[in-house]
Amino acid sequence: MFRKRIIKPVFLIGMPRSGTTAISEAISLHEEFGWISNYVAKFPQWPWLSFFNRICFIPRLGLYIRGKKPQNKSSFLRKYFPYPAETYLIWEKYLGKKFRNDYLIGKSATKEEKEKLIKYLLKLLKWQGKKRLFVKFTGPPRIHFLISIFPDAFFIHIIRDPRAVVSSLLRVDFWKRKGGLERPWWNNGLTQEDIDEWHSYRKSPIALAAIQWKRIVETTWMEKDLIPEKRFIEIRYEDFVADPHYYLTQVFKKLQLDDSKVAHKYISSLGKLKNMNYKFKQYLTNDDIKIIETITKKTAKRAGYVFEIS
Repeated sequence: MFRKRIIKPVFLIGMPRSGTTAISEAISLHEEFGWISNYVAKFPQWPWLSFFNRICFIPRLGLYIRGKKPQNKSSFLRKYFPYPAETYLIWEKYLGKKFRNDYLIGKSATKEEKEKLIKYLLKLLKWQGKKRLFVKFTGPPRIHFLISIFPDAFFIHIIRDPRAVVSSLLRVDFWKRKGGLERPWWNNGLTQEDIDEWHSYRKSPIALAAIQWKRIVETTWMEKDLIPEKRFIEIRYEDFVADPHYYLTQVFKKLQLDDSKVAHKYISSLGKLKNMNYKFKQYLTNDDIKIIETITKKTAKRAGYVFEIS
């Protein structure tokens, strides 16, 4: 009988373009975490590639040698050294394409899906010499589905000003190239009211992205009630970049972990983090901004973003 399980895995979730990458890369450096690397993402049939996560760590210096993702810069090391990747190919292999494309509201994994996925992930952790798993996903929270596989999972929700998120989505290549300007990015999440609202703006790409921000945030808040409050952590991007060391310490404490010198060194190596939200005013017109603020106003206010809509 299959009895093995992954203990207290951590999933960092949030809307794409919310600052999830930099935050997740810092948190993943905690000495207790194993994670799925870009190597394994490219060659998922070779779980032994996870071993390279281990040899990149230099205990005497308390450092990881791996690629960073600096703001608005490329990293030479990032081309060659392991770093955490979203690795949807692995999750699709064991859970089906629905995991990437669907909100999965109220859905659970089958026994077979659960057992095969856990066996694979345990191999990755074994090669790294780690017990706790850290994973980043963007888009719908999938909390209901994930706790059907990992009942004691923790979730870290990253949230960002919807105006900045929408502005970034409209400009990023993957969103434009794969149809994000023309149709909902994920299935079975938007309500009929959402669709009607989008149509009322003549299927505007700006309105569509704003509606999806609103729906994903609200779905996250709905699904967080499925787990104990202590296992759900929410961080605003703006707060993290203003005081990253404070939030790293608080996150590790809530994850029942000691603080991590390695994670703090990583954040320090990035230099002073800059809140990039100012950029949306460069790329969006006043009318564009008004659309986003009107659509997201109630949800945004609950998250701490107050708009003065004229």
